[in-house]
Amino acid sequence: MNSSISDEAMARLPFWVTPPGETDGFLIVVGLVLVIVLLGFGALYFTVQAIPDRMAAGAHKVQMQLVGVLGLISLFTLNNAFWIAAILIAAVPLHEIFPLKHEVDVSESHDA
Repeated sequence: MNSSISDEAMARLPFWVTPPGETDGFLIVVGLVLVIVLLGFGALYFTVQAIPDRMAAGAHKVQMQLVGVLGLISLFTLNNAFWIAAILIAAVPLHEIFPLKHEVDVSESHDA
């Protein structure tokens, strides 16, 4: 195979320049690193996105549903305000701020 580049010129080229007809190993390594980094950032993003859902676990059903819906809206719209609202709602127990009348009646009947 005739090469347009002499052997002396090939010896002076940097390591990432591949001779004609050979596999470009540097391209393969960079491609694999890029895929691994993208998957890592994706996993990190979804882990951070799930923080409000983890905080609301064990709360009342309405509070968990509200946090979940706000989390989905923030995920699809990429609007951080919904995610912050979900964090705040997950952090504050809503049943203590807005008690349901049924819960008040039940607690009063147990006290008597």
